[in-house]
Amino acid sequence: MAKTKEKVAVLSNIMVDLIVSKLRRKYDFYLPEGFDTWVQEAVDLTSGLYNERVDAVIVLLDGTEARSWKSSSEGVNRLILWKQALTALTNQITNIPIFVSTIDIRENRIKSLSERKQKYELENEWYQHVQILAETKMNVYLFDLADRIAEIGRKQFYSNKMWYISSMPYSRQGLFAVCAELDRLLNAAFSARKKIIAVDLDNTLWGGFAGEDGIDGIELSAHKEGQRFYDFQRQLLEMKNRGILLAVNSKNNPEDAETAISKHPAMLLRNEDFVIRKINWESKAVNLKAMERELNLTEGGFIFIDDNPVERETVKNLCPDVFVPEFPMDSTELITLAETIWFDYCMPLRVIDDDMKKTLMYREEEKRRHDKCGKLSLDDFISELKITVDIHSMRFEELDRVTQLCSKTNQFNVTSKRYTRSEIEEMAEDSNNAIYVVYCSDKYGDSGLVSVIILMEGERDVHIDTFLMSCRVMGRKLEYVILNELAAWYAGKRRIIGEFVPTEKNAPVKELYDRLGFELVSDESGHKIYELDVSEYRKKSFDNYDNIRFEK
Repeated sequence: MAKTKEKVAVLSNIMVDLIVSKLRRKYDFYLPEGFDTWVQEAVDLTSGLYNERVDAVIVLLDGTEARSWKSSSEGVNRLILWKQALTALTNQITNIPIFVSTIDIRENRIKSLSERKQKYELENEWYQHVQILAETKMNVYLFDLADRIAEIGRKQFYSNKMWYISSMPYSRQGLFAVCAELDRLLNAAFSARKKIIAVDLDNTLWGGFAGEDGIDGIELSAHKEGQRFYDFQRQLLEMKNRGILLAVNSKNNPEDAETAISKHPAMLLRNEDFVIRKINWESKAVNLKAMERELNLTEGGFIFIDDNPVERETVKNLCPDVFVPEFPMDSTELITLAETIWFDYCMPLRVIDDDMKKTLMYREEEKRRHDKCGKLSLDDFISELKITVDIHSMRFEELDRVTQLCSKTNQFNVTSKRYTRSEIEEMAEDSNNAIYVVYCSDKYGDSGLVSVIILMEGERDVHIDTFLMSCRVMGRKLEYVILNELAAWYAGKRRIIGEFVPTEKNAPVKELYDRLGFELVSDESGHKIYELDVSEYRKKSFDNYDNIRFEK
């Protein structure tokens, strides 16, 4: 069955028909009736904007109209009206993304130099207003249109002819740039982001061959020719610091490559920046498959970067879900490659604290995996980890992480329901609902908030609406601990009802409720309903866990 298109409302003071026509293949749109009616649409609670089902809102404002302002006060009053309308809009819509453009004011240029002050004041005042909203409202994001205009240049971005014949001021180049940027923003809102970049070494992270040229002969420095690779590494490091995992996938002599990584003075990416390194003479497709298994990630979450076209083609054929970008013929364009990968495939709408610690958490998990190999049993391994579990009702400061897990978790997710931040907030305010979060740590480190359980409490029954867990803590029997604590808390109720809704990716929890001791009561094409009698439930003991805390 075809995926339902997301519906996007576009509010603007220009005609946006050409923009919409270029994006309609991917999205449905809602447009207010009439020209430049976005203010009325935003302040009128009976307007179509508030009565249509939309999944995102774009506020796209253009400053060309400033050329017709008769006085400086007209510009000031216009901006006041825009700010009031935007504030009203963001106060009413709190559960879907709102993207608001910066403005580039194209005022009448027949002025002296001393008269051009107001343009910059108005542009900055609007920017500050939008930025404050973005910082205080978690669903508001800045669309930096003025920055795109600056990159392209006004003469190329605008078309006087288009403005006079269609009230749409963009040239063909400007139109394509606006559409591309809006598509990037909507992709970040609606599409799964890539999780890991596996990168080659020779002629990719540095110039030349470590095994042949030696550490002193490879091209890598903070200036001149080697700076192209230095800047590429810097971009990758910045992605890593915003939650993207990095890995090495290189055909190389391990000793030579490791020496370059650890000892070259201009190397920005060190061993601790990579979650995994495969440096050998094995096929790079085989290495990628091994990374998938060891990191418990799906193939579709990978990006593979390699200068060798044969290696790229091999990976495309053997790992079809891995994204393999073309490598630039001119290595001075590596920084552009990094930026394109970030904006098109990796950029989240917002970075939270857990994202910045992701590499550390995966490296700690690799230590656990290595340790597990030497243990006789899973219970012995769990006991050696000295695991601490903390289960409690969701707190306000945990809302962003809970929203992130609800929107991204695929494998350990029994119903795969997706909730927005405001929807979760509304559920938490309903006394008939309970939202629990689970933290997990062990002797290797803190995994953070790793699980979310949303319960709908009835007079006699409790329904598990959502039960999900981060893939990085799967395989430690944490689900048994969680269910045991909840069943003990709800002892005296008649039953806990569990539901499994099959998807392409949640096969790991297909038999979760069977393992947890629930009774299957219905199965319709894999959609299963389970029950657990908790009327006289007695709490079990998990002696192989170091500490388990539960707080309502």
